[in-house]
Amino acid sequence: MKIRSHVINDGVIRLAVAGEIDLEVADDLYEALIRACHGAAGVVVDLAEVSLCDSTGIGVLVRAWSAAHRRGVDLIVINPRGIVRRSLQVTGVLDSLVRMQ
Repeated sequence: MKIRSHVINDGVIRLAVAGEIDLEVADDLYEALIRACHGAAGVVVDLAEVSLCDSTGIGVLVRAWSAAHRRGVDLIVINPRGIVRRSLQVTGVLDSLVRMQ
């Protein structure tokens, strides 16, 4: 998994994630998401280049979303594709995490 980060506008951080999100990288992703929330107006997590997101990865996204919202930071997921989108859908979190692009 690789994560690229940059400010897109008005203090909103975009994290572009690539590769597989699974147990092996879950802690690293969570730490990156929480770090991005510090001082950010919002966090956009772009999953366009993610080829797999297992249940651990979905749990990380949900936990980070919840932690961000407790801090008053809007965290959204964009561009889930294929099996990643389907995984978010069947677990019931797609509508909570994703904003249509």
